[in-house]
Amino acid sequence: MTINKKRNLILISILIISFLIINYNLYYPLKSYAIMFPYSFIHKCDSLINKIDFNIHIPGGLSTKERDWYPFMIYFNNDKGFSKHINKNLSITILYNFGAFNHKSGMSSYYDSNSPYYSSFYGAYIIRDNENPINMFGYNKNNTLNIDEISKLVTYDQKNLVLASLGLDSTKSSFNFDITDINKNIEYLGHTNWTKVDAKIKTNSPIHRFKSHKRGYIQYGRPPHLDNDINNFPVIDLYGRVYIKYFDEYNITVILYGMMSSMEVLNKWDEEILEKTVIY
Repeated sequence: MTINKKRNLILISILIISFLIINYNLYYPLKSYAIMFPYSFIHKCDSLINKIDFNIHIPGGLSTKERDWYPFMIYFNNDKGFSKHINKNLSITILYNFGAFNHKSGMSSYYDSNSPYYSSFYGAYIIRDNENPINMFGYNKNNTLNIDEISKLVTYDQKNLVLASLGLDSTKSSFNFDITDINKNIEYLGHTNWTKVDAKIKTNSPIHRFKSHKRGYIQYGRPPHLDNDINNFPVIDLYGRVYIKYFDEYNITVILYGMMSSMEVLNKWDEEILEKTVIY
């Protein structure tokens, strides 16, 4: 093959790829994957999990046949931010996942009010008290759940990290819940003494009119085009579930969590994703 033919072939390939990216809105998902994968890897290397040699594997969207969730779990460390918020010296690593990208619209189903995965997240929190490692985050001294402390964590995550990344001031956002069921001392994922908590949640949805670039757009893509009469970040009803356990051998609290648009999706996530989680 001559040099000119090779150049023409490369040029044609570039044009075809560019056409597909532009016309099928692949720019935003490809951008998300390209940035979030190395970003997550860096955070994982510096995570509490890596420092204490604690292993947890939570499946991402590649583990299912449907295009339901983002392909891989994302790792994020927020030691300083949450420690300052709660006025304690903590180490915290967050694993999270959200609705998969629709490659036609170029945005995550996290934005799509018609999707079962609208405004939905799942993942895990791994927390350790740095000043006194035997202090059990999320528990009282009598080993009962400290609902207030757990509430501060999930509220901080939703208001100060997730919604704030889309441009909603944390002082103007809301996150409220009513516990509907608590099951104690259950066996889950091959480990005993988990506590399972279900709740109904009222919080802001991610729907809003695009104004300028926000950090969250890197992950989820740009929000959909909206009519001017639609409210930004309307409050909606969601369903939440957490599994909580303190691991004495590591002096850490593990909280597995899911926040979904319906109980049907929540139970499906529990059965198809979370039950395949491996802790070792």
